[in-house]
This record gives sequence, structure tokens and C-alpha cells, in this order.
Amino acid sequence: MAEQALRWDHWGGSYEEKVRALISALAYQFCRMLRHYLEHLMRPAEEHDALEAYLKKVQIFLSHSKHDGVGERMALKIRDRLYAGTGLSGFFDVYDIPAGLKFDKVLLQKVRVSAMVAIHTDSYSSREWCRREIIEAKRWSVPLVVANSIDDLDERGFPYMGNVPVVRLDPNGEDRIDFVIGRLMDEVLKDFLWKCQVKLAEGMHKDNVFYIPRPPELISLSAIPVDRDVLDPIMVYPDPPLSKEEERLFEDIAPGVQLRSLNEWLAGAVR
Repeated sequence: MAEQALRWDHWGGSYEEKVRALISALAYQFCRMLRHYLEHLMRPAEEHDALEAYLKKVQIFLSHSKHDGVGERMALKIRDRLYAGTGLSGFFDVYDIPAGLKFDKVLLQKVRVSAMVAIHTDSYSSREWCRREIIEAKRWSVPLVVANSIDDLDERGFPYMGNVPVVRLDPNGEDRIDFVIGRLMDEVLKDFLWKCQVKLAEGMHKDNVFYIPRPPELISLSAIPVDRDVLDPIMVYPDPPLSKEEERLFEDIAPGVQLRSLNEWLAGAVR
């Protein structure tokens, strides 16, 4: 039976560019395999749903400012690259919000179900909707990469853009767009791997344990519900363990919250 293949022989560019494209393409296929596996773990008897999960494209939300002449242009270039054969799907508000729907509801819903590239240009941090998109992405723990396209000055760097990979993207060029997409694929792959690890550890789940897919920061405390009492909450995150200075900050701000890397928590749970 014939199987689909990645056609390296049809790709253009230098050898280094083709290798980079191959790594990104393989990462994307591994993402789809993990999503298929995750669906199978959740509903083992429904193979049709697992296949649908495999075929579904990974959607990328392009968060950008339209007020400095760079953000929208770079977002369009990334969108064009996504549609040029990566198998990914990009969300660009001007083109992808259907007429008649409420702008804010569609944007926030798309942020929650997409991986995000935040195109950090000079005006990005000053725009309310850009800040809302970043906060929403952090609260929903979606895969996130910041493309640093600062041309001159960011008057007030937005604090919630930290704790994620930052890739330099020249505001006057597009030669590093593939680096941005490739790094985002790494984050999506890690996110699916994390979800599978959490699902496999399901037998040890407790009501006071909350899983987050990246090292915790203070905004991660929003994962703990405020509408019910949680006794001795534990925040479990991917290895390696958090640095001591970051742990001390959490101890000062939220002394009742325990932080554990996955292996630290598993080691304690099986004693």
C-alpha cells in the first residue's frame, strides 16, 4: 500500500535550508502522531476520532500590531510561508474572521485553541489587544514563541511575554521566518508530549494537582481555581526543576503553593 512521503527532492533552497525545513516538517508530523496517540488514550475505542485528530492541521495565531508598519507586514509574510506547503494553518484577523461575527469573541477563542507567534514590534506592547492576546495565551498555556522584530525602541516591555522562546526576526527581512516556524513546532511538539505524559499519569491525579506545560511564572497561579477551596495546591510542570531564585519568589508571593517538576512529583507520588 502506497504511503505519503516528505518529498525532499522537490524542495528548493540550499542544503542547510532544506535540512532546516526537513527538521520542521518532521517535528510537525511527530506533533500529529502525538495528537493521534492522545486521542487514542482518551477514547481508545473510537479510532475514527483519532484519525480525524491526526489529520487536523495545527493552527497558528499570528499576534501582531498594525500601528508601526512592521507587524502586519511580517504577519502576512509568515502567513504566506505557512500556506506555502508546511501543512499548517494560520489565523490572521483581517482575513480569517467571518463577516458578522463579534471581533473580540472570535479572537479570544482562536487564541485558546492555537499555537501563537507574537510578532514583537515597537508598538506591540502599547496595544491593548496585543496584551490581551498574550495574557489569554498564557492563561490557556498554549505553545508560544516571541518573534523579536524591535526596530528601534519598546517603551515598556510587556512582562507576560517572558518565559517562552524568543527568536530574532529582522523587521526588514524574512530570512528567519523558517526559524520562527521551526521553533514554534518544537513548542507544539513539547506541548503534545506533555499532554500525553499527563494523561499516562492519570491514575495518580489528585484534586489539588494542576499541570502546566512550561516552567511556572506568577501568571501560572491563574491555573488554580478561585471559585473553590483547594487544599495545599501543587503545580506540576515539565523538567528540569525551577531555579532557586524563582522558587523563592513563589514562596514569597504564594507560600501555600507547592512547585514540583514532573519527575519530582512522580518520585514523591510513588513512595
